Amino acid sequence: MAESDETREEDLRRLLTDAIEVQLAALKAGISFWTEWIEKTTEFVQSASKTLSQITSDDQQARDLLLELVDASRATARSLTEIPRHTAEKFIEELDKIAAQDGEEEEEPTQKPFKTSTAKRKRKKPRPNRAGRVKA
Repeated sequence: MAESDETREEDLRRLLTDAIEVQLAALKAGISFWTEWIEKTTEFVQSASKTLSQITSDDQQARDLLLELVDASRATARSLTEIPRHTAEKFIEELDKIAAQDGEEEEEPTQKPFKTSTAKRKRKKPRPNRAGRVKA
């Protein structure tokens, strides 16, 4: 009975630890997402502000500058659509780091002399490699 209670407590501890690790990895990925989004958006705003301030009454120059602004807008839209993929990659990297740390910390359980051969401690299953899930 005490053995099953210890096993249940260990399983619960592992479950809660894993849940917290995944939550932290998700938060780090979210921070990464918004940081990258702000950087890309800031670059576009600065470029657009500079271009709009350069527009003069000369129609040809204004037309060229507006075309540059449209190109910058397209480039920004492309870079913003790549942010979710980058975020997913960072999330998976965080999970892989956690899995690697768990592998380093986990050691072979020591056998107590009073345990019978049928009472074996459950070993933690390795996490699957998540790096293949994200399409590049």
